[in-house]
Amino acid sequence: MNHLTDETLNEYLDHELADRASAETHLAVCADCAARLAALQALFAELDSLPEEALSRDLAARITPRPSLPAALPRWLTLTATLQAALVVIAIIAAAPFAVDLVSPYLVTVQMPSLTEIVVQFQSQWTTWLDMLSTFRFPAMPQLPPLEISSLMLMIMLAGVSILWLVGNGLLLRKQA
Repeated sequence: MNHLTDETLNEYLDHELADRASAETHLAVCADCAARLAALQALFAELDSLPEEALSRDLAARITPRPSLPAALPRWLTLTATLQAALVVIAIIAAAPFAVDLVSPYLVTVQMPSLTEIVVQFQSQWTTWLDMLSTFRFPAMPQLPPLEISSLMLMIMLAGVSILWLVGNGLLLRKQA
């Protein structure tokens, strides 16, 4: 015999079970499931009879997000900033012809290199750099004598380093908390 699951019994009590008739038929013939249903009903009745308790601390303050953005600027300040920005744009447009007349005599003397000249100069710099790189030699490392460390000494050193690492991380984490 297949017994009803706790989930099915909870759905039956909440009146959300799709096949309520088959559950009622099973409960009529199965004393074990009927006893479990009665125990659940008693538990829910006892829970409903408990008085509402006020929390000693407000837990919602820790959960609810704090506004990260400051309050909106006053309307007059936003309008003033917008008006100033518009005046700056108008001043730049009005001053542009005078600035072009002022700078234009100096622009004739400035010669911009063509794209071909830029590419040729880049290519010559690149080949010079590659030539320098191909002739570069790393300095020789001095030969060190081989270290003879016993396995016991190696284990003691590893244990010491591990302890220092744990203590250091513990101190770092303690300061952050």
